Amino acid sequence: MALQLTQLDLSHAYRSRVAARKVQESFAKLTSGKKLQANGDDSAAFAQSLRLESQQKRDVQNLQNLQGLISYTQSQETCLNKVGQIIDRMGVLATHSLDISKGHQDREKYNLEFQELAQSLDEIQGMKFNDLDLFSDGPFSENKKTFINVLQKQWLQAAEQVVKDRLGLEGDGTDTFKILVNEEGGKAYNISLMWNYTTPTSADPKTDLAQMNFEIYNYSSSPETPPNDPPGYMSDRLNAIMMTYAVMANNFYFNAMANGEVNKGGSDSGGAEWFKSGLADFVHGADFLLGWSLNQTQLDGIGDGDTNPTREASYLAIRYLHEELKTSGAGATKGVKDLIGWMSNQVKAGKSAQESSIGAALTNFIPSKYSNSSTANDEFIADFKANGLGALSTKINLFNSDTGAISGSDADGDIGGSTITHQDAVPDYPATDPSTTPLSNFNIKWEKEGKPLFTYTSVGDAITFEAANSVTVDDKNRYNLKSIDTARLTLEMISEWTQLLNSQRAQVGANLQRLNIEGDNYKAKFSAQEFAFSRIADVNFAEESTVFAANKIRAEASIAVMSQAKKLSIGVPDLLGTVTIGQK
Repeated sequence: MALQLTQLDLSHAYRSRVAARKVQESFAKLTSGKKLQANGDDSAAFAQSLRLESQQKRDVQNLQNLQGLISYTQSQETCLNKVGQIIDRMGVLATHSLDISKGHQDREKYNLEFQELAQSLDEIQGMKFNDLDLFSDGPFSENKKTFINVLQKQWLQAAEQVVKDRLGLEGDGTDTFKILVNEEGGKAYNISLMWNYTTPTSADPKTDLAQMNFEIYNYSSSPETPPNDPPGYMSDRLNAIMMTYAVMANNFYFNAMANGEVNKGGSDSGGAEWFKSGLADFVHGADFLLGWSLNQTQLDGIGDGDTNPTREASYLAIRYLHEELKTSGAGATKGVKDLIGWMSNQVKAGKSAQESSIGAALTNFIPSKYSNSSTANDEFIADFKANGLGALSTKINLFNSDTGAISGSDADGDIGGSTITHQDAVPDYPATDPSTTPLSNFNIKWEKEGKPLFTYTSVGDAITFEAANSVTVDDKNRYNLKSIDTARLTLEMISEWTQLLNSQRAQVGANLQRLNIEGDNYKAKFSAQEFAFSRIADVNFAEESTVFAANKIRAEASIAVMSQAKKLSIGVPDLLGTVTIGQK
C-alpha cells in the first residue's frame, strides 16, 4: 500500500535534515575546539578572530627576533667579561715590569704573555654571531661614509704632504692612531688630536698619538676632494694644522719644547704653546686671523707664550721668528724650516730635551742675541712684544691674495717663494682610490662599521640599540712591556682601556635590560591576546555538548518516525501521537 505524506510529514523530514546538519556542526566544534568554523557563523567575529590570529603570528615572530637579539647581547656581555679579565691580567704584568729589580729577560717574558693577551683581544673584537659582528662602531650614515671616503682618498695624504713639503718634517712611521668621525655631539671645533706621554712628569722624545677626532656636524657642507672643493673651504687647512701637531709630537720633546722643562709656566704639555700653534698655522698661512689691521694688542695676546696664547699672537710670533732667523741667524736661510730641522736632528741624535729645545735652537742660530738655552725662549717672547710690530708691519700684507704661509710670496718672496692663495693653502695633490692606509708615516686604525641593531616593541614601535665595541691594543709599538718606559705608558693606557670597557659593559647591560623588559611585555600581550581570542573563537564545551545531544535526539527521533511511516498505511501525525519534541 502506498505511503501517503501530508505537509506536516514533509516538515518533520526537513527538521530531521536540519537537526542532522546541526549535529555535524556541533561535532566539528567539539572536535576542533573552535566555535567559528566558517565566516558565515558570525562574520564580524570571524573577521576579528582572523585579525587577532594574524597579529599573534607576527608578534610570535617578533618575539623570536627579540630573543635572537637577547642571545646576541648576552654573547657580547660574556665576551666583555672575558676582556675585563684579560685587561686585569695585563695590568698585573705591566706592574711587574715596572719593578726595577726585574731584568731584561724578565720583561721579555712578561711582554710575551702581554702580546698573547693582546692577540686574544683582537680575536674577541673580530668575533661574530651568525655572521653578525659582535663588536663594531655601529652603522654609518651616508654623510659619514662620504666623509671617511674623502679622508681616505685625499684629505689625510694631502695634509701629510703639505707639512713635509713646507716644513721638511714627517712622522717616524711607528705611531698608530685611531680616527673617529663623530656626527652627533656638541663640540665647538671641527677636529682635534689626542696624545699620551710615557710619563707626564718627564720629557718624552716620542709622544704617542692616540686619536684624531672629526666632528662632522660642524662642517657646513659635504666634503669634496680637489679640485671640487670651494676656495673658501677651510677643512683641508684644519687637517694640515692637526697633521703639523702630529708630526711635531713624533719629532720633538713635545712636552718640553721650550727649554727642556716639563710643565713650564703651568702648562701641562711643556710650555711653548705659542710655537706649536704658530707653526701649525704657518704651514697654510693665517693672515685671515688678523682681519684688516696689525696692532700691538694682537702681539700682546701671546702672554708668557706657555699657557693660552691667542692663535693670532702665536702665528705672528712664528712670523717674527722666521724673519729674525733669515736676517740675523747663522745658517738659517730658510728661517723656521732650518730651526725645526735642527731640533728634530738633535732628538734623533739622542740629545737631551734641553739640548733639543727652542731655547737651544735660538742659541745655536742667533748666538749674538741668545746665549742661555734655559732662558732664550722667554727672552724671545719679550723681544717679540717689544719689536714685533715694527718688524712685521712691512712683511705682512693683509690685502693681497697670499695667505702668509711659509714658502709663499709674503713670507719667503726673498728666497723665491710664490703666491699661495686660499685655494693653494693646501695644494690639490692628486686624489687616489680610497685607502685604509693613506698616510706614509703613520698607521691608522679606522672605526668598524656595523649593522643596525633593532627590533619592535610589543606595541609595534621600532627601537634601535646602540652598538658596543671591545678594547684592542692598536699600537703595539708603543704599548708593550719591553722596557720600564713602555710599561709605564701601557699601564697608563690600561686605565683608559678599563674606563672604555666599563662604558661598553654599561651599554650592553642597558641594551639587555631593555630587551628583557620588551620580552616580558610580549608575554603579557600574548596572555591578553589568548584570552580575547578564546572569548571570540573557542567553543563553550558545556553549552555545545548540550546542543549536540539535543540535536542528536531530534535527528534520531525524526529518522525513527519516518522509518515507521514507510511500513504503515497511516499518516505521520498518527505515528507521532502524543510524542512531543520541543525546540530550544
